[in-house]
Formats: sequence, structure tokens, C-alpha cells
Amino acid sequence: MKKVLFFLLIIFLLIVFGIIFVLAYLGYIPGLSKLLGAETPRDLGITYTEADKTAARAKSKIKYEELPATTSVEKSYKFSGTRKINNSWSSAEMTALMNNRPWKYWPIKDVQIKFNADGTAELSGVVIKDKLIGYAQAIGVPQEVVSTVVSFLPPTPTFYLKGKASLEENKVKDFEPQAVYLGKMPLPVDTLMAILDDRGFNPTYAADPISELSKYQGKREAIISFINDKLASLTGFYAKEAYFGDGKLYFDGNLSEKEATVR
Repeated sequence: MKKVLFFLLIIFLLIVFGIIFVLAYLGYIPGLSKLLGAETPRDLGITYTEADKTAARAKSKIKYEELPATTSVEKSYKFSGTRKINNSWSSAEMTALMNNRPWKYWPIKDVQIKFNADGTAELSGVVIKDKLIGYAQAIGVPQEVVSTVVSFLPPTPTFYLKGKASLEENKVKDFEPQAVYLGKMPLPVDTLMAILDDRGFNPTYAADPISELSKYQGKREAIISFINDKLASLTGFYAKEAYFGDGKLYFDGNLSEKEATVR
């Protein structure tokens, strides 16, 4: 009997430690998560200088202006004008831009972005939870979607994404998510997209979304449609062609002349 109890105790401890380590890898246990590196975003080997930021902004030719602090969240960023741009940005230049966004609700920091020769891109960083809801509200993401995401996030959420994407005639041409990590833990891409879709990307989602999680059919199309709608609504923006390759982001089309934001 003692051996049976001892054996059960070992199983119980293994389960407990397993749960603890999973939570730590996701970033939910601050001390242990830090020890395991879950609070540090994945290093993609991309660094940038002030010269990269200057060069990146010169290529986009966008003029940055400031909106009054009293401006509502929904109007906290504004684009105006348009001009033709045909250029490319290196991984370092785009990393510089993404770490120096002059907008109060920009929800990520410590970002690295890496463009690969095979047409994929990798992105890592830290999510700023208290800015995420404002960001989602400003860009028109359904509140139910962002509330679901925020409720699952650990205190200091790090992330890693990899995938292939391209635009043609201002619509999504390629959309192939390949990897999604929260902390050190990989998340199933198809299940994640199903959750997002069932929380608001598809207006006809089922009343019982949990039963739909395994059904990836149609989720990709619904999310692509959502992205296309957002592209069409951006003042002054039109991507004749945009894609990743050879360590760069290539863009041919129109960008706005000015971007005004609350800071």
C-alpha cells in the first residue's frame, strides 16, 4: 500500500511540476518565467542604429505630426495625403521603425523583425498589455476578440511569429502563418485562427464557438477578408505589390504623406 501511495505521489508531483513549467514557459510565473527566458523575446539577430531609423523614415517620406492629448482613442491616429513610393527596407530599418512608433497606443516593444530569402518573415517582441485594448479599439478590431486575447496573456507577454505574406493590388495575395509562440510555448496556428475567427472576425460564427475550434475551414478566408477591408480603409495607402525577400521588405504603391498621432 505504501508503494502505491508513493507511486501516486510521484505522479501527482510530476503533474504539478508539469503545469508549473508550462505556465512558466508561457510567462505566467514571473520569477521562474524570467529564469527560463520566457520574459525575454526571441533574439533574431537584428540590431539597429539611429542611422537605420533615419534611412527608413526617409524612404517612406511620411511626415509625423502630433494630435492633441484629448483626442479620442478612435481618432488617435490620422493619415492624410498620398504619394507614390517604390522602395525596400532592410530588417534593421524596419526594426528601427517598429521600435520608434510615435503613437500612444502602439502595443509592442523590444521588437525584432527579420525578412528571409524564402519570402517569410519573423517577428519577436513584448506585448504592452495596457496599450493593446486602445490599439485594437483604434484600428477597429472587434472588442470581443481583443478581450479574449488579453484575458489569456501573461503579465509580461513575449511573442514570436513566423509566416509568409504578400500583397497585390491592395489585397492579400499570400497569407501563410507558420509559427506562433507565446513565451516559450508554441501555439497551434489553426486553433488560434479558429479562436480569433469565432470571437468576431466572421460575423456568422457559431453560438457555441468551442465546438468549432477544430474546424479550420473558412477561418483563413474570413481573416483575409478582414485584412483586405482594413487595407482599403487606410487613407493614402495602396499596395500595388508588397512582399518579403532577400532580407528586405519590398513595396511598390502609395503611402500617406502625413501621419498624425496622439503621443
